[in-house]
Amino acid sequence: MVFGVHDCDIRSGPDRYVNIEGEARKLDEYLQQYRNPAIITGERSWQAYTTYAGTPEPRYPVFHYDGSATLRNARQLAKQIEGADAVVAIGAGKLSDTVKNVAELLHCSIVMVPTMAATCAAYSALSVNYDEEHRYMSAPMHASNSDILIVDPKLIATSPLEYFIGGIGDTLAKWYESAPTFARCGQLNAFDRLARQSASIIRSIIIDESKEAVSSLQTGSINEHVNNVIDVIIGLGGTVGGFGGVRARASGAHAIHDALTLLPESSPVVHGAKVAYGIIVQLLVEDKTAEAAELLPFYESIGLPHSFSGMGMKPSSEKWRIVAEAAADPSTSFHRAVPDITSQRILNAMRQAEYDLS
Repeated sequence: MVFGVHDCDIRSGPDRYVNIEGEARKLDEYLQQYRNPAIITGERSWQAYTTYAGTPEPRYPVFHYDGSATLRNARQLAKQIEGADAVVAIGAGKLSDTVKNVAELLHCSIVMVPTMAATCAAYSALSVNYDEEHRYMSAPMHASNSDILIVDPKLIATSPLEYFIGGIGDTLAKWYESAPTFARCGQLNAFDRLARQSASIIRSIIIDESKEAVSSLQTGSINEHVNNVIDVIIGLGGTVGGFGGVRARASGAHAIHDALTLLPESSPVVHGAKVAYGIIVQLLVEDKTAEAAELLPFYESIGLPHSFSGMGMKPSSEKWRIVAEAAADPSTSFHRAVPDITSQRILNAMRQAEYDLS
């Protein structure tokens, strides 16, 4: 679908966003409005939730996804829980994306309970789907958002810190990916301006408060910086694409992430870390070397990678070629940021990020 400047198809976010410590323990109260809710979760996510919430026996049927974030698994789950009027997603990004697919198949409501602050998946109406080899496949936009999103900082604080740091990288990309696409639009409608302002606020909070938030979580405590960064990752991150549409969604950094999934050795690297690397590559492709270099102290202060080796992957010309060719394909989102992108420009940027950026 192609929109003119003043055409809008907005997915602003959940009907209700709640951030209150301990609220995930009150899930039953939120589900009273539904006749036949069902829970979809992952093995580790369910363990984390039940340990935190102290729920010995669930009152609702519990189904486990297989971790693949494939349409195949969503269809399987939809058949198993046919008749539910609401599906409750307890987990992280891939689980949230799977549940959105299930809900669309069943035409039912969604309640989100994220166990990590790693992406805006629990907030947005978009699913990122992968194939059976864990390679990026598609990112469909669903007709509606969730009814309720329950953010419990105490629950999120029990998750591994690397996912929170990855969430910071993923969310920082909201500014760097949307800025060049908005800059080329010329005329922006009111919602575009709102999305651009949201992306700017996101960048400011991420840069100013992430180090303190990470330090707080490392000591096992939750302060205002932790809460602000959680709200930015899960909530504000979703408003950029929610209000700004396609132009405000993924561009160069996520194209690099998606291309990296073609390399099996990238599987252990969390989503946001790959996106953070993609920000650096995109900036270098845009000839914004100084801006990329300015991010390095921030990256180093919280542990985000800016190179292949920083992701724990051994650099090689062949790996870079695979990633560069995939990211420059005419079908990718990189063209939103750099319309004349080529694989050679990406290859040069990856080499620069590895050896020449300081």
